Amino acid sequence: VSISDLIDVYSGVLIRIGGVSLSACFMPSDSTLSKTALTSLGLQPAVIQALSRKSAIVQSNLFLVSTEAQMLTCIEDHFPAVGYLNDPTETDKVQPCF
Repeated sequence: VSISDLIDVYSGVLIRIGGVSLSACFMPSDSTLSKTALTSLGLQPAVIQALSRKSAIVQSNLFLVSTEAQMLTCIEDHFPAVGYLNDPTETDKVQPCF
């Protein structure tokens, strides 16, 4: 997954990895972690949250979570998926990205 893939998937663009759609998990736009992670990609957290609501009508690969525990579960449940956590985490379905 490249940085441009991260930017695209969080912008609502369909990204495929090995023929499977990449999903993106994120926290509410007022979360400090969201502000840090998404602005580092040049994205606005509030826009991502609006996109997820809008795309609830159509197929979406954006998933809103409230806590880091939910973020980890979201990444695992929607594999392949990207997300962000305060601390690097590594499992069979979660690998540190950046």
